[in-house]
Amino acid sequence: MKSSTSNPKNGIEVFYSSITKTELEIVTKLKEILKPYTSLEEKISYSVLYYFQNSRVCFIWPASIKPGPKSGVQFGFCNGYLLNDPKQILERENRKQVYCITYHSVDDVNEFILIPFLQNAIEIDQTIYKPKK
Repeated sequence: MKSSTSNPKNGIEVFYSSITKTELEIVTKLKEILKPYTSLEEKISYSVLYYFQNSRVCFIWPASIKPGPKSGVQFGFCNGYLLNDPKQILERENRKQVYCITYHSVDDVNEFILIPFLQNAIEIDQTIYKPKK
């Protein structure tokens, strides 16, 4: 996974200095799950971690960074409304496009639930957005 930001050092430092210990543990676990997906590029956007392929695919948004979730860390899918979610796991929160899963502890993170959504999101991104030249 590539990593970049418009002001890499500053944005990343602000992100990590703004979150709690529990949020850091959750973020670290989520980043480990993302690591094998080398087509995704990590960037700071809206003061949080976004992952781009041809467009925005997903993000990690801790509650400490406003205006984020009220608590926990959200793993959001930018085109969540297009994801295959037969068990209605994704939180919609009156949003039309972005759906997410909120984690309150590192033990909540279940990669067997998250990875199929992530793979689906990457496939959708490849399908609906043209690669950047």
